[in-house]
Amino acid sequence: MADEILDILQVVADEVPPQADTLRELDARLGDGDLGITVTRGFAAVAIGFPEVRGKPVSDQLARSGMAFNRAAASTFGVLFASAMMRGGMAVKGRDDVGQADIVPIARAAFQGLKDRGKADVGDKTLLDALAPAIDAFEEAQQSGKSVVEATDAAVQACRAGVKRTIDMQSKVSRASWLGERSIGVQDPGATAVLFILEAVQSWVHANMSDE
Repeated sequence: MADEILDILQVVADEVPPQADTLRELDARLGDGDLGITVTRGFAAVAIGFPEVRGKPVSDQLARSGMAFNRAAASTFGVLFASAMMRGGMAVKGRDDVGQADIVPIARAAFQGLKDRGKADVGDKTLLDALAPAIDAFEEAQQSGKSVVEATDAAVQACRAGVKRTIDMQSKVSRASWLGERSIGVQDPGATAVLFILEAVQSWVHANMSDE
């Protein structure tokens, strides 16, 4: 699974930056408007670093990709992305046998890393509100015997619903919290970025795993 992670990240690096304007517009309403630039610079740096990590354990690939993103696009999202990637990698540190059964443990470790670093929780109107239902849906589908394609589709659907729910939430952390009730009615940009990332992952899964 090691180099498959890089192939997936390449699709993410290709498909998320074109959504930069959407992210910028949402972030301008709740934050400082730099999220579009952040994902563009960050994922470009991730892709540039692939030759250095190809063939290395998944834990190294995740951690180094996260650090490369944050170095190129130092920001709140950059720090959170790096934290998630490094914590996710720790779940399979040093292992060469990482497979489909490790997807949920990696995701849950990444989720906890986001909680710890961001001092936020589900319901605070952050990217956690998109990621939590996605992980739960993937795990439920996996446990019921569904294929990775079906589980990924379920995760993206749940993520999309989670993103929509953020519209009616009030921001409770970071710069967006300063807006108070004025943050209600705006879709959370971080949650939206998570959706774009998972949709890119979904593209790769459909293209490469539909026959499994």
